Amino acid sequence: MTLPSPADQRGLLGLARSSAIAGGAVVANGLLSAAVLAVCAAMGQTAQIAAYTVVTSALAFVQIGLAGGSAMLYLNGTEPQRALVRAQWTLVVVPGLLLGAVAVGAFYAGRGYDPSALAAAGVVALGNALAQLQIADFTRRMRFLANALLQCGSKAASLLLVVAGVPLTVALAVAGLAQLAAGELVLGKDGSLRRQIFPRYSMLRDVAAAYRAGGPLFGYAAGDLYVARAGTVALSLVAGPAVMGSFGAVAAAYQAIGGVVQSALQVPMIARARARLGIGYSHHPAWFAVAVALACAVPMAAVVSVLAPVLTRTVLSLPHPGAAGWLALFMLALPFMAVTRALLFDWIGDAHYGRATRAFALLAAVLTVCVAVGVPAFGAAGAAEATAAAEALTLAVLLVARARRV
Repeated sequence: MTLPSPADQRGLLGLARSSAIAGGAVVANGLLSAAVLAVCAAMGQTAQIAAYTVVTSALAFVQIGLAGGSAMLYLNGTEPQRALVRAQWTLVVVPGLLLGAVAVGAFYAGRGYDPSALAAAGVVALGNALAQLQIADFTRRMRFLANALLQCGSKAASLLLVVAGVPLTVALAVAGLAQLAAGELVLGKDGSLRRQIFPRYSMLRDVAAAYRAGGPLFGYAAGDLYVARAGTVALSLVAGPAVMGSFGAVAAAYQAIGGVVQSALQVPMIARARARLGIGYSHHPAWFAVAVALACAVPMAAVVSVLAPVLTRTVLSLPHPGAAGWLALFMLALPFMAVTRALLFDWIGDAHYGRATRAFALLAAVLTVCVAVGVPAFGAAGAAEATAAAEALTLAVLLVARARRV
């Protein structure tokens, strides 16, 4: 095996450092988010938390229906494709989210939620959507530290506002808008939000072209959402609220930990994209992303599995006695998930969008079978087992296919 040159070694260290920053930012942001929610709960702002939860959850589905995989295309695509995505967001996504916020707000206002909190939560959701493009601008430029400081600074500002007595949704909206403004100042004239309101690619035919260009990634984004929610939705059909409350917290913890891994994996992905597009040089071996995945996932899975009883009973105060076992099963899935996403992200970085989407379709199909078998037989444990089994089986298939292709 040929050893990497000193320049390549420095490049690998730089990518590893950037992966650590990206993953660490997610951890810090998650801890700050938990602190904000804990303070709000202690102050009796349960109505604010409820409004924030229902609006952001509902608009997440609206956004994925309107935007599909365009945020990923904006991160990895060519400059003409990125211009098409900006037109798509200007003419379709942002107006659609505004209408969706009004519709969702009106629906939940009729069910007794605070209208002002719903309106502020709609602003939060819209700001989060626009932040995706801004974060993509930072990531594409490999400015991970600046992006981390902005995101964590915004959440820290939200925490201070909440402590000062500002309602949760208003605090998040103010801090989020300030983050967008500060981000555009840091990015300069190339920031996504400082381009002209109607960019050069603003005709409807160009918006249609954006949907065609991002078509495979739409399937990827839809598959990602399905894989994240399928087990929970299936369990909700056979389990009661008491079980769902505990399982929902455990599943959310698994998704948050998985988000740390995927954030770290975006670094080698965008390095491959930059090399492909001629805007940067990255000579890292094919195994680098897998090494990052395992370095992140295996220690976290081991630690969380050992601490599962403490985390579920003491930290989360979950009443169901089986919650620790569910969390351990999810941690069993984590390394398999991490390596699978490393392979998929490499393909996306190389613009093999269709291949990555087909792999996610395979994962979704395998998960569906596992959930259909596991949930009726074993309930919540079956849903967690189904996740682990599906991730392991899918990875095995992908590795066999990769070996044959090589």
